[in-house]
Amino acid sequence: MLALVALPASASAQAAATDPACATVRVAMPPELAGWSQQQPVSAGTKPGEGATVSVGQAAFVSLHPARHLALARAAKVADGNGGTLSLAITASGTYRIALGGKAWVDLVQGGKAVTSVAHAHGPRCSGVQKMVDFKLAPGTYAIQLSGSPDETIALLAAKLA
Repeated sequence: MLALVALPASASAQAAATDPACATVRVAMPPELAGWSQQQPVSAGTKPGEGATVSVGQAAFVSLHPARHLALARAAKVADGNGGTLSLAITASGTYRIALGGKAWVDLVQGGKAVTSVAHAHGPRCSGVQKMVDFKLAPGTYAIQLSGSPDETIALLAAKLA
């Protein structure tokens, strides 16, 4: 079942900025991204263990920090821009997707070690999802590290795929 989604102002503005035809388009989102339109405001931390805990399937609209304030568990790929940390609790093994509504690096870290991603993609056209990164995860708590964002906020959704 596909649903039509009304995009939040920030995501629709980003889509419209990259493709003017998207300003009036309603997108049928894939099931794993169904929660994208209900973004809840949260604040990122400046180091692992800080910041909001995001739930699988619940989208977040994340307030970020300038890079100079960050102390990430692994070196950020980009030393400027904005970023932050969030926590993600996983209860069942599987493949999980982190979808972002803007440009940024995303890493998942557990025990100080980065988790290797298994796939990268762009989101559906005109959806507001600009980047998707997939990870195979076991149960546990992970730090989501965002860095290099040109914006002070970013939409994020963690979704279970398989």
